[in-house]
Amino acid sequence: MKKLEERVTYIESQRKRFEYEPQYQIKIETQFAYRIRLNDMPVNTYLGNWGGSVKLNLNTEILQSGIQNLNIEIYPEYSDINTQKEFLDPKGYFKLQITQTAWRKDGGGLEEPKTILEYELPKEDKQTGWTIDYAKLKSFTDSLSFEATVPYHLQGWTNGEVFKEEDSLQLKAQVISFYKNIGEAMKNKNMEFLNKEYLKADIENAQAFYFSKEEIKNYLVDLEKSINAENFKVLPIEDCVLKYYGNHRVLSLEALKGIDRGESSLITTYTKDGAERSIYHSLLLYRPKGSSQFQIIR
Repeated sequence: MKKLEERVTYIESQRKRFEYEPQYQIKIETQFAYRIRLNDMPVNTYLGNWGGSVKLNLNTEILQSGIQNLNIEIYPEYSDINTQKEFLDPKGYFKLQITQTAWRKDGGGLEEPKTILEYELPKEDKQTGWTIDYAKLKSFTDSLSFEATVPYHLQGWTNGEVFKEEDSLQLKAQVISFYKNIGEAMKNKNMEFLNKEYLKADIENAQAFYFSKEEIKNYLVDLEKSINAENFKVLPIEDCVLKYYGNHRVLSLEALKGIDRGESSLITTYTKDGAERSIYHSLLLYRPKGSSQFQIIR
């Protein structure tokens, strides 16, 4: 417990609080498969077959105030978990909304969100003005931007080495080794090692989300709770692909098949209420310039 309190106190000392602490959120509604990146970092990947909507926070991908770049990749939906349609459905839908809000200082919850950006699939091509025939497309991509104002300035992955795709075989082997080491530490419940590896990410996450001391503690305890859950297991890393993010400064492994497709390849399972549950542990790595070691950045 003493080590946890010391870690909480240290992270609290590294993050600042501000008079106004804006929170940016994205809401996505679609039946399609998709990938969304903000500032070339993954926001959400959905490669399943049930569609629906999701709402997510964006602050950890916003390093500082200014123009933020959003990239959308849309793919045909899956008719079942393993079968993807060949072309986009012309009657399909994709809607996206970005809002800004903030926690009220009087403890009254979040402010009324202010819409920053709204997007739906366009009917016409931006460049040519021609009508888009989605029934003939196997994918669709678009780029958007919006301005964000945040009181913090995060270093993030900006000082990282730029990875080359021609080195992908060697890099993939190195990243698999790193993921396995983290998985082994989880299996052995080696919190000292895990805390060391996650420290930079934990500090930046605490800053981006303006965590209070109690929220920092709850955030840190979540990982320890998960590895101490009933029937905790670390699944083998297999059938994965190396993904490049952060303008080629960030690497991750993503599952290629089945229900795990598009998720992190570091997967653990546990039992709750008699049912097996899965956790996909986000593990985005960068290598600071001049260093030979990967670090977890998100």
